[in-house]
Amino acid sequence: MEGLNPILDDVEYATFIFDAYGTDGVISIYVDHIGVGVDGWLDDKDSDDEEHESCIDGENEDNIDELWNVSFEFNEDVVHMNRTSNDPFLSKLCVDDDKDKNIVDDDNGREVEVNIQSHSIFNELSHWRKQKPIVGMRFKGPGQVKSMLCKYVVANGYQLCFEKNDRKRLLVRCSNGACTFRLCVSRMSDEESFQIKSLKVDHNCARNFKFGSLVTYAWIGSHYTKEIVQSQKISVKKLRVKVMAKFGIQVSMGQCRRAKKYALNLVEGNLVEHYGKLWSYGHEILRINPGLTVKLDAEYGPDGKKYFSKFYCCFQGVKQDLNLGNGFTLMSDQHKKRFTGAIYHTVFWRESKAITKHAFKVVMKEIETLNPDAHQYLMVKDPKTWSRAFFQAGRSCDAVENGFSESFNVVIVDARKKPIITILEELRLYMMDRIYNMKLKEQQWGNHIFPEIWDKVNLLKKIQRHYQLNRYGCDHFVASISFINKDVEAYVDNMFSTTTFRKAYNYRISPMNSNDMWPETNYTPQLPPISKKMHGRPATKRKKSTTENIGTRRVSKAGKKIRCSVCKEIRHNKATCPQRMP
Repeated sequence: MEGLNPILDDVEYATFIFDAYGTDGVISIYVDHIGVGVDGWLDDKDSDDEEHESCIDGENEDNIDELWNVSFEFNEDVVHMNRTSNDPFLSKLCVDDDKDKNIVDDDNGREVEVNIQSHSIFNELSHWRKQKPIVGMRFKGPGQVKSMLCKYVVANGYQLCFEKNDRKRLLVRCSNGACTFRLCVSRMSDEESFQIKSLKVDHNCARNFKFGSLVTYAWIGSHYTKEIVQSQKISVKKLRVKVMAKFGIQVSMGQCRRAKKYALNLVEGNLVEHYGKLWSYGHEILRINPGLTVKLDAEYGPDGKKYFSKFYCCFQGVKQDLNLGNGFTLMSDQHKKRFTGAIYHTVFWRESKAITKHAFKVVMKEIETLNPDAHQYLMVKDPKTWSRAFFQAGRSCDAVENGFSESFNVVIVDARKKPIITILEELRLYMMDRIYNMKLKEQQWGNHIFPEIWDKVNLLKKIQRHYQLNRYGCDHFVASISFINKDVEAYVDNMFSTTTFRKAYNYRISPMNSNDMWPETNYTPQLPPISKKMHGRPATKRKKSTTENIGTRRVSKAGKKIRCSVCKEIRHNKATCPQRMP
């Protein structure tokens, strides 16, 4: 429509995808291999060359038309909240899997080890079991050499000792005097590197997995920094078991105690860097998403420094969506039940799902008979906010439960354990995928209304139960329209049309640059939030209700208030009752 437009970066690529939705997903593409001749490109022997050449030669031209009929497949129920794992900054304090980074799969699905060049610079990100000394390998300094050797001996059970250990060279031998292993590392004369100059790699000694001082607390702490971030209350005993399970070595309780303290100190320094980039992160998403609202709040601590308090972000497309319906609803899942019991549970759901005011009053009369206090408690809460009988007609939603909140909690359950910017990026990337998937989903619908509403209308044609205050009709509605031979779906409110659905997702969240390209600001970097120490031991598990303790020998009394059997008051029992007879 606007002529040829280049795709040179992520922003222009996102614009290209967005424009494709306005042309039914079809756009003509002109590919120019800049700086590379076409003949050279065809001769390139990378992957899938035979398939490319056969298509270019015209052997498979008959199959090209089939590509236009391929339907997109996706599963919106599968949520992947680990999209930031490839970013070193965002994943610095996040637990990742212990997958071997030097092992890949070949075309037949078999594991193949990646070759490491002997004269290359040491890769400290390679799997710890694969780190070993190689003649000519270069290091940043003696500390990196020692770290590699520590992993080397842990993986193989060798007992090494340092005969010479200074700033210029390292001479390493096996503790067993008869062993032939010898390693010499020294500083290079022509560059700032340490290099393995000579190496006798063969061992003729027995294996021994008691390493003494060779495995230090700093080495242990560096391997469990991310896990300690996720669970700072991990016990020293449990940490010791984890070290034994992963590395197969015995370490002392003192080593694990010092390793935990060492890891927490590392975390504190990394968090300062992380929260210090919040201003840059806010300016970056403002730059690529016009109309976005970002607010960052701080609070002053006792030392007069600024500490992080709150971060608010709202995209332009979300603001526009609010104009499509009747405003928005605030929903919370933190309400406490004052009156518990099976009988209250049954009656409450009957009145919350009542479809008429008369039905609501009948159930409320039952509650008043059971307990006048419960009746008064519910009336104070305003039935307009929790009973379907008082919902305004035409609001297009008759849900009275907190399923929306629970669905959102399921999505963010893994992301919310991560640092603040990583959380925000996980949510932003998730929304990008969701918007894209919803657009693909809408393109596959053949009807002019949602498939879910289509199924409900068809169900109403078969059953007759109750009158519903929504905009897709009731059984009486369906019966009347069908009786006069009209199309029932044509009378469904426009709120459930595919056109409205398309408008709800007719916006985009643009991709952003990596953290090293975020704009610099003059604002004072914020420090991590001040930790508030709460009374008692912090809870690490979700509090379960008594109905969840199925399978135990006795019903749990956790969470119940103690009531005295003498005076019937709470917070004490008969042993400490002031009214108890001497």
